[in-house]
Amino acid sequence: MMSSDYSEVKVIGAGADVVDFALISMLDKDANDIVVTQDYGVAAMALGKNAFAIHQSGKWYTNENIDQMLMERHLAKKARRGKSKNHLKGPKKHTEADDMLFKESFEKMIRKDLDM
Repeated sequence: MMSSDYSEVKVIGAGADVVDFALISMLDKDANDIVVTQDYGVAAMALGKNAFAIHQSGKWYTNENIDQMLMERHLAKKARRGKSKNHLKGPKKHTEADDMLFKESFEKMIRKDLDM
């Protein structure tokens, strides 16, 4: 493990979801941590630990929307399995406008956290 005044680097073992579970285990229920993730499962676990969770697009994961997002992910995966073609193109290229949307949403989340 390496540390400095502003960051810490941890080496986590290999394997599916090992990093996700390590990240969630580091969250403190009383700290109002913020998790940035594209993974709905990680977001759901973060919400379960009273952390804030945000997608890189700036969309907030909340207790009110996470169940629907998980269900949509499940249905999409099920539909992909039913087709012979299982690979999608992937997300579109990230733009400066995307970065600005994320920045605005992230700052709003931080301000909300400070008001609590």
